Amino acid sequence: MKPFRILRRYLASLKLLCALYAASVVVEIGYVVAFPLSLKFLVDTAFIPKDVQAFLFILGLLLIGGLLNVAAGAGGDYTLAKLSGRMLQTLRTELFEHVQKQSVDFYTRYRTGEITTRFNSDLLSIEQVVGATFPLGLKQGFTAVAGLCLLFTLEWRLALALLLGSSLLFVGPKLLRKPAEAANLAVKEAEGHFANTIDEMLKGHKTIKALRLQQAMLDRARGQILSLYSFGLRRSFMNSLLERVPMTSLMALNAIMIGFGGYLIFQDKLSIGGYIAFFTLFMSVSQAVFHLSILIPYFIESSVSFERVQHMLEDAPTVVEADLPAPMPPLAHTIAMDNVTFGYTEDHPVLKGLSLSIPAGSFAAFVGPSGSGKSTALQLLLRFYDPDEGRITYDGLDVKQISERSLREQVGIVFQDTFLFNASIKQNLQLSDPLAAEEDWVAACKAAHLHETIRRWPEGYDTPIIQEGGSLSGGQRQRLSIARTLLRKPSILLLDEVTSALDFATEADINRAIAQWKGGSTIISVTHRLASIIDADLIFVFQDGNIAESGTHGQLLERKGLYREMWEKQYGFRVPVSESQA
Repeated sequence: MKPFRILRRYLASLKLLCALYAASVVVEIGYVVAFPLSLKFLVDTAFIPKDVQAFLFILGLLLIGGLLNVAAGAGGDYTLAKLSGRMLQTLRTELFEHVQKQSVDFYTRYRTGEITTRFNSDLLSIEQVVGATFPLGLKQGFTAVAGLCLLFTLEWRLALALLLGSSLLFVGPKLLRKPAEAANLAVKEAEGHFANTIDEMLKGHKTIKALRLQQAMLDRARGQILSLYSFGLRRSFMNSLLERVPMTSLMALNAIMIGFGGYLIFQDKLSIGGYIAFFTLFMSVSQAVFHLSILIPYFIESSVSFERVQHMLEDAPTVVEADLPAPMPPLAHTIAMDNVTFGYTEDHPVLKGLSLSIPAGSFAAFVGPSGSGKSTALQLLLRFYDPDEGRITYDGLDVKQISERSLREQVGIVFQDTFLFNASIKQNLQLSDPLAAEEDWVAACKAAHLHETIRRWPEGYDTPIIQEGGSLSGGQRQRLSIARTLLRKPSILLLDEVTSALDFATEADINRAIAQWKGGSTIISVTHRLASIIDADLIFVFQDGNIAESGTHGQLLERKGLYREMWEKQYGFRVPVSESQA
């Protein structure tokens, strides 16, 4: 089975712990199997002849074996706990790291609930099978095999009859395995859908209240909860059948044991002591097989979880770093997009043969109607995606050959949708540069026109941020995001609709700050607010995935093209005074 191959891969680096656990299992199984055999010698060698010395000798062996069994069991439990803990630690880390390395399109294929279900429900199932179900199944399986072999040495005819009858034990699980796997998979998927609904309810609680969507959300949740109930009922019933069918088979085996064993005694082909030893050993084997039958549903559930986690681990990033990535030197000349074509889906290109060039140290802007491709171009510059055709270069070096780390170190980005961590203002700033001194992050907040606001708060920079920034206004979140990016002192600054959530006074402050950053950094701003880019050195007007026109603000107004049309829709014929003209 595939789960066992996966287990073997993770356990390969823990050979010593595996060997220690295997040794403890051998001791425990040896005692469990040997104890019933001692009953034969006690009855036939000590009790019936009334041999005290033989009795004391056998009793001594049993006591020593019992102590060894207890010691081996305790050591095995500790070793197993360490073994399963280390394996789960490796698996959790690998899964977390794998998700971290994924390309942006990964998060469009998997919703939040589907990912968190892998970390919660699926890993819990795997933890259970690694720490309990699999070791117990291994122990019971070897106990059954060793016991069966010993049964043949005691009375091969009775053992053969029981072995033939035991085929009934495997018929039920084989027939029920696929329906049980389907039922477990349905429950896992239903849990993922419900987790997505909970995630939406928590993140969108304001929108839900404002649009009075509580009933609609409740109706959706009720439907998903009903699905969880229906699928859970089917899974529970299938699991109970997987347990009950082997129990019925064991009842038949008990009847064979008593009936055929009694016949052999009456025929003087089996001694009383041999029968007691055989019967006791058979009960141990039966108990082991019974435990195995109980574990089958857990194995099936864990196999589904293993498949789901492995499927995610096998989902390779679409944006892959080069085998020998080159460090990105400080930008000295140009950023260029050369005949770039890209689409989020194969049949719908967003950018179509786009080419542009941005000189180092300049302030460039991407504008255009919604869906024209300007934000997509910005994400390609960040290498969130790779173009389907064409090249993106920094000073002639293809972005695919640049190491991701060096690219991120030089490029700062402020998104339209700000994300803040549930920590203090200071801690959110320090995440950008842990070594920054207090005067550095104060200066960054001053540049983002946020310092005076923070200073008026009772806790100042220690003010906690709650619900990913829900405790702040939209403008405050945006300005903190800007300050966090400026703290890194990026040589290339990308701005994605940074003034969209700001009032006009704050927007004017940010625009003045951007004007001050000119020359020190290469700035690329995506915006709908054309008044914020009248001082840009170069404006690219996007339309239908290509550049319709480019130039300065004044040049584009004189051409009376798409930019002029957009300007007149926003501001009429008024031409504001730029910072450079003031």
